Amino acid sequence: MTTTDAELAARARLEATLLARRRKTARPRIPRLARSGSGADTVFPASRIQRLMWDLHHEHPESNTWITVGGVRLHGPLDTAVLARAYAALVDRHEALRTRFRLDDRGELLQVVRPVGHRVPLLTADVDADSVTDGAAAVITEPFDPGDDDLVRLKVLRLSAREHLVVLVLHHAISDLATTQIVIEDLGALYLAFSSGRPSPLAELPVQPGDLAVWQNERLNGPGRRNLVDYWTRRLTGAVPVAPPTDGPGGPGPEGRTLRLAVPDDVVAALRELARRHNSTLFMVTLSALHILLARRSGRRDVLVTTPYSYRDRPELGRTVGAFINYLLLRADLSGDPTYLDALRQVRQHTAADFEHHELPLDEVVNALGRTPAEGREDLTRVLFTEESDPDVGLDIGPGLRAEPAVDLPWHRAERDLTLRVTSGASGTDIIVTHRTAAYTPERAHDIAADYRALLTHIATDPTFRVFGPEGAPQDTP
Repeated sequence: MTTTDAELAARARLEATLLARRRKTARPRIPRLARSGSGADTVFPASRIQRLMWDLHHEHPESNTWITVGGVRLHGPLDTAVLARAYAALVDRHEALRTRFRLDDRGELLQVVRPVGHRVPLLTADVDADSVTDGAAAVITEPFDPGDDDLVRLKVLRLSAREHLVVLVLHHAISDLATTQIVIEDLGALYLAFSSGRPSPLAELPVQPGDLAVWQNERLNGPGRRNLVDYWTRRLTGAVPVAPPTDGPGGPGPEGRTLRLAVPDDVVAALRELARRHNSTLFMVTLSALHILLARRSGRRDVLVTTPYSYRDRPELGRTVGAFINYLLLRADLSGDPTYLDALRQVRQHTAADFEHHELPLDEVVNALGRTPAEGREDLTRVLFTEESDPDVGLDIGPGLRAEPAVDLPWHRAERDLTLRVTSGASGTDIIVTHRTAAYTPERAHDIAADYRALLTHIATDPTFRVFGPEGAPQDTP
């Protein structure tokens, strides 16, 4: 059967919309549920991602690995009393910031939302230039207890009357990548309003994480679940984990390091143009490049990569703090003698269908493949990939006080052996590699990042090359 240009264009439009997480088709709204009366906790079932984060936390409770971290440097006079008032209003606004978790008598995980008025303290400390890094590291590495603690931590490190570092840490059970941007922007808007004697300018949120959890659980208990299980079983049966050969034993040790390499602007422009010409997206172009890199370095032709899928394509969730993600396993078959364009074509064909079936939780996918959740997660999700825009944290907090993102926070943890991100922002596009130090040396991680950048450059120059031809011979084959 021949695929027409019109069909390709139609499919590309669908894929691009899915990958941008902004589908505009009409969908049922997530209903908002009733809350308990004033002064009482409201209890919801946990979402699937919250259950996953609970399990991951309790596999290594002493390590603060499953968190999201953000920070802002403030230049100018800061009124900490106004900031504390803004922080209290922020906690009132976002139920996730006053949520903890507990198990019921049947062992089911519940999220417990404490009432409006619950106070999470704003932490402060005086530091000097020599101790500010250690001060930030202490905030980040202090473990959370999701069954008891507040799962958000905000600390102001005061270097002088006009210089502050604000460090934000959230447990991953209540946060995703977008959360840090939302928290910092909302906090800035509230600080600006309150310092000017005005009320909060923020509109009421339509739904909160508890509403989403109930809605998702009902859908996953419905008739569509069988279709999801069947799809992922067909898609992933026989898949084996693939990662670059390690320098050490690997395993779940949390110590990690991160490095960043810039990608030249002309290469990025050429990759975007390549995506346009081939009815693809930059995500597809860079994902297929990583598939090739892993195949070359491992010597395997069947490649598996993990990627997060965000539910923030739903307009109800756009400005809500919470963990609104699932992890998908994306598989590629590079057998035979494919060109790069063959690999891109395959990624394009599979991605839309994979994303359409995004709702089955990772642990249920692992279970459907006959693996135990803990062993299967560790084995099948060794490499994670994202292509994303850096959060554009723009703070308008009034004259005399200037804010800029803190991009050098001392967080030395890794959730898996290797995470590779392609991020684009105002300063350009970077490859960011985070790796477990038990698996890779810094030198090996740098080599992986540099080879990936060289591969992107090759694709931008001539995407017709053979994946395993003389110019692309496998590297580091065991």
